[in-house]
Amino acid sequence: MRRIGIKICGITTSRDAEMVSEAGADAVGFIFYPRSPRFVTPTAAREIASALSPFVCRVGVCVDLGRAELAALARDAQLDVLQLHGQETPEDAADLPARVIRALRVGPGFDAEQALAFDGRVEALLLDTAGGTLPGGTGTTFDWDIARDLRPKVRRLILAGGINPANVTRAIRTVRPDAIDVSSGVERSPGVKDAAAVRDLIRAVREVEQEES
Repeated sequence: MRRIGIKICGITTSRDAEMVSEAGADAVGFIFYPRSPRFVTPTAAREIASALSPFVCRVGVCVDLGRAELAALARDAQLDVLQLHGQETPEDAADLPARVIRALRVGPGFDAEQALAFDGRVEALLLDTAGGTLPGGTGTTFDWDIARDLRPKVRRLILAGGINPANVTRAIRTVRPDAIDVSSGVERSPGVKDAAAVRDLIRAVREVEQEES
């Protein structure tokens, strides 16, 4: 099994940024959606990111921003990747000033053709759980068989939604994603990460990689 990327999302403090970086995360996510309890400003994200290893990818989670707003956000927060969680079309994802992850919410009536329309236009597709009032961060899983069936049809797939140290091994063995994206599954409270949970999650991922190799 190839190496699985690990993104810890919803980082709100320099302390947590340093902790997840030292624990071995490959990427961190900053939430730029004002209604989220994990919201940070571009200035705060840039300052928090200074605690990261230079090898950790900085991802900005955005919802329905215009092209000029996305460009300014990528510049001001010094982002490597933009993660789009709104109603963005494949055309909206083209020619942005950073690499793009397109997040899609999986629930009743999920249309795999919607996902395939983005494949080849973005760096990766992220599948998250539909439901709740926010575009992500539900803390619940969806039917992983949907992700497993879609996996061989797309370039790169990131699995999100309710992943935690207790279920991450099963998630990886079921879906075999390129990466996982975890937020509430390693938190003590919204926006406050639990160092032991982060370490347990990362250890579990690396162990299943070795077992499956």
